[in-house]
Amino acid sequence: STGKSRSAESSMKALLVLISTACAASALQLQARPPAPRTRLRVLAAPRLAESAEPESTPATPEPLTISDEQIAAAARAASEPGADPFAGFETAEPPREEEPFDPRIILYVSLPALVLGAQLFFTFSRDMLAGDQVGPAVMDAM
Repeated sequence: STGKSRSAESSMKALLVLISTACAASALQLQARPPAPRTRLRVLAAPRLAESAEPESTPATPEPLTISDEQIAAAARAASEPGADPFAGFETAEPPREEEPFDPRIILYVSLPALVLGAQLFFTFSRDMLAGDQVGPAVMDAM
């Protein structure tokens, strides 16, 4: 009768673990988005070459840019003033990102693994705090 009660108890534990795992998994499911419609791309025009068919006789060379010492000093003074924007007149490479709304599920996604880790650490090191007479041998084949 003891063997049957242990078997029934272990099967109830297994069932409880299975049900709690299923409940936790269903609570963490993300909502599925509908698939994006696929569109067909049409070729509107044939590729065109940027180069002209006729070779140029003389290549165009840009004129050298000359800056006076006074212009360099004025630019340095303007850039060193308090509150001066060093990137004034230049476009930023990255456009500003849109703010995403806060998703409260992140609290559950972060706290659940943290709680599991805390429990593992607690049960791992709790045996170290007890004296040898209170602990006894660790029985690993109880189930």
